[in-house]
Amino acid sequence: MTLAIALTAACGPGKSDETETGEPTTAASTETDPPATGTTTGDPPTGTTDTTTTGTTAVTDSSTTVEPTTTVGTTGDSEDFDELGACAVPMVCEEFFHDDGEIQGHWDGPEGFLDVERCILTGLRDGTPGRYVYGVNTVVANGSSLETNRIIVHADRTVTFARHFKGGFFDSDTDSSSEVFEPAQTCTIVEAAFFDDCFENHDDWTHYSECMKTEKWWTDCVAMGPRCE
Repeated sequence: MTLAIALTAACGPGKSDETETGEPTTAASTETDPPATGTTTGDPPTGTTDTTTTGTTAVTDSSTTVEPTTTVGTTGDSEDFDELGACAVPMVCEEFFHDDGEIQGHWDGPEGFLDVERCILTGLRDGTPGRYVYGVNTVVANGSSLETNRIIVHADRTVTFARHFKGGFFDSDTDSSSEVFEPAQTCTIVEAAFFDDCFENHDDWTHYSECMKTEKWWTDCVAMGPRCE
């Protein structure tokens, strides 16, 4: 009797029989795989994502000094101007450079004609052949310039002249200088009445603006090169 009870307990419900259920169930099917390395661990990625900025673009040098822009220009050829200067003709009057009365204020200069101015205008009025050198000197707060005219008066009451201009002016942003040579032109001297009117009506502070500008002295100009005779 005791043997029968023991056999019944060994084969009763609740005991798993490996020969009837097949392969045993393993614990691996319920475990969680470890996380993949390199992306979710919180370690900072390497390479270009480093937030530290290096180089010079993040620094401003406040000590940099900005220099004014400098421009230098030469226009034209000096050949005509030089050839007229070499003409073998006599000087009729001493060369003269008038201060620019319009810019500087003519009250800073002579009130009437200087002797050299009278010499130049008389020579032109009478068509006296020879060389004349006349120009305008301008000086202002931010620079200066000099205009020079080499003039040859011919016996047929024509004149050949060439002009040279050189100046330099500056401000806080620009420092510029220029030099200009104009080609020789041959012109016809205006009527003598113009010069007579200057002496009669402008022997005062108006003589510069009315009588001492070269464009008032001649007309019908043609660019035909240097001419000495």
